[in-house]
Amino acid sequence: MVNEVVVLKSQLTNHQVDLQDCTIFYQQSELDSSSTPILLLHGWGISTEPYQEVLELLAQHHTIIAPDLPSFARSTYSGLIFDYASHSKFLLSFLEVLDLQQFHVVGHSFGGGIAITLCTLVPQKVRSVILIDSTGIPTPSIPEMIPRRAIEMTAQLFLPRRRLKLVDIPLVFSYNLLFNTKNVIQGLLISLYEDISHLLPKIQAPCLLLWSEKDLTTPLSNAQEMAAIIPDSKLVIVEEGFHEWGLWYPEKFTSLILDFICKVEQTH
Repeated sequence: MVNEVVVLKSQLTNHQVDLQDCTIFYQQSELDSSSTPILLLHGWGISTEPYQEVLELLAQHHTIIAPDLPSFARSTYSGLIFDYASHSKFLLSFLEVLDLQQFHVVGHSFGGGIAITLCTLVPQKVRSVILIDSTGIPTPSIPEMIPRRAIEMTAQLFLPRRRLKLVDIPLVFSYNLLFNTKNVIQGLLISLYEDISHLLPKIQAPCLLLWSEKDLTTPLSNAQEMAAIIPDSKLVIVEEGFHEWGLWYPEKFTSLILDFICKVEQTH
């Protein structure tokens, strides 16, 4: 069952889908039958909220569907979600309720690992996949990751959108950590250790990999490895900073996404 909740002062409206044991909150722009919708999957530990500028810019050109991932923020689920496949199955049930026949999927970080899995579960529905600084290839252990993130987070203080870094992201992350501790921790373990590189050759849709050359969380070597394995893939490297670069530079971020999607739709 789909329930409209709140109308925002923007192109996006808030909705929720009630599944059997999970409620998925999502933001959606006005339906446009002339183009294929974009499904945006956010990164680990947060929600769609820090992506508002990105969503507004994308919504000027395409229908946008942006869920909070199961059990994060406004999407409620009391159980433990063990892997990318389990996250993907919740989203497949969500997409079935929406009757979404085809979509472009954009996955950032942890959302990228889920996007990769979705591509292999319903290849006929995915028109294209855009992976932004994606997980999916194991990265260093938690003790090795902590100093890397410390360096990134310190350096990001000097980038644009200070409120986003100091208020918006910390608030939603703190909420998830307090009220969804087990899946925040499990999501971190999935991001660091689950290897889904065996799925990469199975991606049938055109694929764009967008990566910051300065990313210390999912380093550029991961992107290069993915690009070498995924058929019909293109790697674009940006100079802008670090793992969350798209949030600090939404105009460039969305321009690259929309250009790729436009070419895919013209070709197919």
